[in-house]
Amino acid sequence: MSETLKREEFSTPEVSTNESYAFARDKCIAVVSLLAELLRSSPPELASLTGLGTLQAHLQAPSNELTAFLGDRNPTHIVTAASLFDQQVLTYFWALPYRGDAPGRDALATILDKFTSSAQAAIQQLQGRHEVVDAQYQALQKRSVELGTRLDEMVAEAARERAESAATVAKLNQTFTERENERQAKFETALGEMVALLTATNDSAKEQAAKVLVALEDHRNNAARIVQVVGNIGATGNYKRIADAEAKQANGWRIATIGFFSLGIAVAAATFYKFWGQALTTETGLAVLVRLLYALAITAPAWYTARESARHRTNADRARQTELELASIGPFIELMPEEKKITIREQLTPLYFGRVVDQHTVQHPLDLGKLKDLKEFVVDVAKAVKG
Repeated sequence: MSETLKREEFSTPEVSTNESYAFARDKCIAVVSLLAELLRSSPPELASLTGLGTLQAHLQAPSNELTAFLGDRNPTHIVTAASLFDQQVLTYFWALPYRGDAPGRDALATILDKFTSSAQAAIQQLQGRHEVVDAQYQALQKRSVELGTRLDEMVAEAARERAESAATVAKLNQTFTERENERQAKFETALGEMVALLTATNDSAKEQAAKVLVALEDHRNNAARIVQVVGNIGATGNYKRIADAEAKQANGWRIATIGFFSLGIAVAAATFYKFWGQALTTETGLAVLVRLLYALAITAPAWYTARESARHRTNADRARQTELELASIGPFIELMPEEKKITIREQLTPLYFGRVVDQHTVQHPLDLGKLKDLKEFVVDVAKAVKG
């Protein structure tokens, strides 16, 4: 630590010119010097080994602080080291008693020598800093004179340029005023012409717009009529196709019915023609009965074809009736108020949409009741002929 405190870093102006830092540095030098003198002058037999061990341990912390100052040049490390010397080191100096000849004067001389060396080093550094600062001051003073001369020249130049600028600005203002008056006159003239043109254009546009609105209204009415007609045609046309298809199927089933009935009647007529005038016996009666049953069986499908023909004829008539109503509803209500038209359409909507389709049930043409009545009729006829 004695060698560390001799370093020039502890004599810098940053440390020497600050009272707190300089006091802490001097305290560290004094404590270390006194400790060295005590170690030199104290008899080993009177030294306390326990105290020396504790003193050695407490000297490590201030030594680290002084070394840290050499690393980062932060003077607070010196203050911390002095505080550690004061709190932890001085209290253990009892471990090193003086000899009988009292070497205090030499120790004080050594401490003063170290203070003198530190002060001289600080003075030398301050002298060097003074020379550098003085040279910088001379250079700055010379530079200040040059800058003052240059500033005077710039002020004169600025005054001259400001006068020229003022004259130029005055001329520009005059020219601008003249041009602005001319531009304002032209602008007002052009604005008046534009306003007149816009007024005429606006009037013409209003007239054209009125004509276009009238034409659009006519087109809208015509389009509404066309849409209505097209809708009616689309709806009625579909019902017309349905009616034609149903009528065609009804005619087909009618022809089939006529054919079955004709064939059955022909068989029955042939039977009566064959056995007419013959004596009625068991064999001839049975033959007549069988042939009549054949004729009845042949005519049985005619009942089904007749029902189908009637059903298709009914569907055709219903479709033609709907076609007629839909085609005539538009012209019928055309002259009525719009609210009345809407009410009529609302009332007619359930009649054309959402109706229930009639179920198709097939009944057998020969049920048991009718067959029993036919049997009884044939037996009665046979008995009458036989009697």
